[in-house]
Amino acid sequence: MRIRTMTAAVLAAAAVAFVPSESAQAAPPGAGIDNTDPSSTGCSASAITYWSKNLTNPATGVVNGTMELRYSRSCETNWVRINNYVSGATAQKTIVRLHTYAPSGGSVPYAQDITSDTVTGWSYGMQLYAPSWVCVQVGGVITLNGQVIASNGQSLDWVC
Repeated sequence: MRIRTMTAAVLAAAAVAFVPSESAQAAPPGAGIDNTDPSSTGCSASAITYWSKNLTNPATGVVNGTMELRYSRSCETNWVRINNYVSGATAQKTIVRLHTYAPSGGSVPYAQDITSDTVTGWSYGMQLYAPSWVCVQVGGVITLNGQVIASNGQSLDWVC
């Protein structure tokens, strides 16, 4: 009887040790997820690139970066990611979700995120809840020494 009790206790302790932590799981859709980090919430694990566009210098047409709209299948969120090709330049990522009425009733309120990072290579902004029936507006600008050296060519692009 004592061996059986100890075996059960050891098995129970082992089971607890191997249960995944809550932080490793993706956040549930729409649950206060606006303006959160897609990586730390686990949402980036199921992400796909939904849309992309070159960021070009308005004066020369040279491509100085790429902007992507990322979509998390598990969290139903979107965020902007930029690959900045210019050392020392700052990449500004913008995403806007307008107030949208849901097909089944209710609505999703207005939200936006504007994130800037001075890094060569990939950087990303915060995510917004945007299930498949929600369109978002996205923009990307790369600046160096206060001058725009790349943009998406207009203030914001609609992506549906």
